[in-house]
Amino acid sequence: KKVEADLSLAKSSKQLLRNFDILAVTASTFAIHAVVGVIKPLSQVVLDKEFGVTMVKRSFIISIATLAFFIAAPIAGILSDRMQRSHLVALSLVLMSCSSAFFALRHLGLWAFYVSVALLGVAMGVQKSSSQSLLADLVDKHELGEYSMVYALSDVADSLGLIVGPLVGLALSQIYG
Repeated sequence: KKVEADLSLAKSSKQLLRNFDILAVTASTFAIHAVVGVIKPLSQVVLDKEFGVTMVKRSFIISIATLAFFIAAPIAGILSDRMQRSHLVALSLVLMSCSSAFFALRHLGLWAFYVSVALLGVAMGVQKSSSQSLLADLVDKHELGEYSMVYALSDVADSLGLIVGPLVGLALSQIYG
């Protein structure tokens, strides 16, 4: 029985890793969480050096992303029941790109930084809400039958993004700071 279970696990893992739809959704999870991880340490240096923002105000500014996530996630959940989930995942990547653009435009003022952080929070909320249900749809569509494996793959991408992103952000903040 153990050998059969191991073979079944290997077969389903191979199917998942060959499914480009599922890999695309998990890649979007990785990308968004990696960008969040890059911006967090880098934003601390930028807010201190470029704007002279105190630690308390810096924490408040970063909390904007959490508040935006808190508001966007349930709205995205409602939207994912009314429109194509793949469009919402794509929207989250567009929002993340816009967030990065506003981060680059921070020389225009602190407001651009606020917008950058808020957009990143919204991108995370939209991506998280829509990607989980999209993954379930893809399991059904491709008859993979392994919801737990797909969610585990998504969680690995999430965690990997939150490991790689801060490492890159720390390296950039050391260079910049």
